[in-house]
Amino acid sequence: MRRIGTVVGSGGALLLGCLLAASARADGGNPPQQKAAAQVLFEQGRASVEKGDFVDACPKFAESERLDPGIGTMLWLADCYETTAHTASAWASFKEAAAAAARRHDGRERVARDRARALEAKLSRLTIAVPRGATGGLQVHRDGTLVGSAEWGVAVPLDPGPHTITASAPGHRPWSLTVQVKLRLDLPTVTVPALPPEVAAGEAHTGSRFGDGTRVDPPALEPGSPDRPRGGQRTIGLAVSAAGIASVLVGTGFALKAKSMYDASNAGGGCLPDNECDPAGSKKRGDATSMALVATATMAAGIAALAGGAILFFTAPRPASPSVAVGPISSGVSMRLTWSW
Repeated sequence: MRRIGTVVGSGGALLLGCLLAASARADGGNPPQQKAAAQVLFEQGRASVEKGDFVDACPKFAESERLDPGIGTMLWLADCYETTAHTASAWASFKEAAAAAARRHDGRERVARDRARALEAKLSRLTIAVPRGATGGLQVHRDGTLVGSAEWGVAVPLDPGPHTITASAPGHRPWSLTVQVKLRLDLPTVTVPALPPEVAAGEAHTGSRFGDGTRVDPPALEPGSPDRPRGGQRTIGLAVSAAGIASVLVGTGFALKAKSMYDASNAGGGCLPDNECDPAGSKKRGDATSMALVATATMAAGIAALAGGAILFFTAPRPASPSVAVGPISSGVSMRLTWSW
C-alpha cells in the first residue's frame, strides 16, 4: 500500500504534509505485477519531484494511476500538472481525487476540493461553435478526440498550448484550425464554417457548362510553354524597338547639327577650302567633329536597339489559332471552341 507524504508544488511549499494517511487503494482489484509496476513508477515520480524534474514526474504518476488507481497518486499527479502549467488537467485530477475520497470518507477530500476550487478561477476554456443547420453527418474533433454535439457551444477547460480543431462530413471537404490557448483566463471561440462540397475527380478543374450540364474544359497550355501571357516578349520587343527608333532620330538630329556647324566654318567662319583655318575656324571645326561623333554613337545604339527589339518580337511564341472540336455526348452533340491570345 502506497503512502503520500509531501507534494511539492511550483513554490516548493509543503502542500499535503499533514495528510500522511494511506492512499486507500482498493485491494485485490489489479494483478500483483500491475500493482508492483504502479508502485515503482510512483516512487520514481516522487524521486523526480524531489529533484525538481516535474516534466519527468508527471508521466510516471499518470501511468502509475492508470495501472493502480489511488487517491494519493491522483493528488501527486494533480499537483505535478499544476506545477507544469497543465491547469485543466490538474483541475480534473483534483476533482477526480475529491470524488474518490468522498466515496471512501477520506479526509483528503477537502484538500482536493480546495485545490480544484482555487484552480477553477484561473482556467482557460475553449468553445467550439457550430452554426445551426450544419452539414449533415458533421463530425468535430479536438486534438484527435471526437467532440459530441452536446459539447458544441460549451466552454471546456483546456491546458494552455496549441489545440487543433477538425471538422469533416461525407461528401464535403474537411476543415481544420489550430488555436493557441494562453495560460490564464483565455476564452477563445472557434466557429466551424460550412464545409464546401467535395470536388469530384472529373471536375477538379474549372470550365464552363452547356445548358444541359455538359462541361467545356478550358484550353490547356501547350507542352513546354510557360504559364504566363504569350504577349510578354512581344511587348518588350516593341518597347526596345521604339527606344531604338528614338535614338536613331536623336542621332540624326546631332548629325544635321554637326553638318551645319561644319558648313558655317567654311562660309566665312575662318576656314579656307583647303582646310586651313584660323583659331576661330579651328574651334568651329572641332565642335562640328565632336557633334558628329555623338551623332554616330547615338545612331549606332539606336540601330542596335531596333535590331534587338525586332528579334524579340519575331521570336516570341505565337498564339495558337482558334480550333473547333465536335464530339458526341449523352444528350446529343457538343462543340468546343479553343482560342488563345
